[in-house]
Amino acid sequence: MVNIEEMTDEAPVEAMDVEIPPSEERLLDAEEIEKAAANMTRPSARLQLESLATKLRKESAALKRVEESRAKISSVADKDAPSKTESATPPDAAPTTPAVPPQSPSNMYTPIDRFSFDAGSYGSAFVTLYISLPAVGSIPGENISCHFTPTTFDLIVKDLNGKSYRLYKDNLEKDIEPEKSKYTVKADKIVIKLAKAKSEYGSYDFWTSLTAKKKRTPGKKDDPTASIMELMKDMYDSGDAATKKMIGETMLKQRRGELGKSPGMEDLDMGM
Repeated sequence: MVNIEEMTDEAPVEAMDVEIPPSEERLLDAEEIEKAAANMTRPSARLQLESLATKLRKESAALKRVEESRAKISSVADKDAPSKTESATPPDAAPTTPAVPPQSPSNMYTPIDRFSFDAGSYGSAFVTLYISLPAVGSIPGENISCHFTPTTFDLIVKDLNGKSYRLYKDNLEKDIEPEKSKYTVKADKIVIKLAKAKSEYGSYDFWTSLTAKKKRTPGKKDDPTASIMELMKDMYDSGDAATKKMIGETMLKQRRGELGKSPGMEDLDMGM
């Protein structure tokens, strides 16, 4: 007996691989973990899984914003691209000067002019800067760098949502130790910690601002007396009449070398 199989002309349908965006992958992982957490009987294990799911959802939201930004950029680029149906330039047409290609985002830096500065407490080893940059934690680590010198730092963030950013500061108020200074990238911000250089007395100086008002010489220690006089001058300029009178008399005595001397009998009020 011969078995006859029916043949058809239809070709087998191959399964198509659908590429899932990274943001959707994170969201699907979070949903699966939440389902598993719901069936957990140990509270500590369930808490760990819920924490992981929350982190994945945050990453999914950040990646979603990046994907939408890239889609907008691609859409604009497609609209600006020349049509293939445009006629070619006739052979006898005069040559035209080629247009200068636009700069890529990596070559254009948007200055960062808003950040938070924390001078720390007296004796602290670091001063800290907090720079808010939404979704900065979603870009590759090699897109972010920060170079330190004893009196400067230079933070560069490349290709974040189609833009590149830079924060450069020189003439820092005090010297720093470049090898101990560091930066940390969070989900939506960058934290820079500048390691203070110790003073000649082995302690850490207190910073009143990020940069010095006057040009400093790297490695040169500040004169304590000059710093006090500068502080008194600032107080005099911003004080009221009584404050100006008191500071003026103190500065005059300092110039005469009268500060610190014991008062004579002629300076004492005996109430007579």
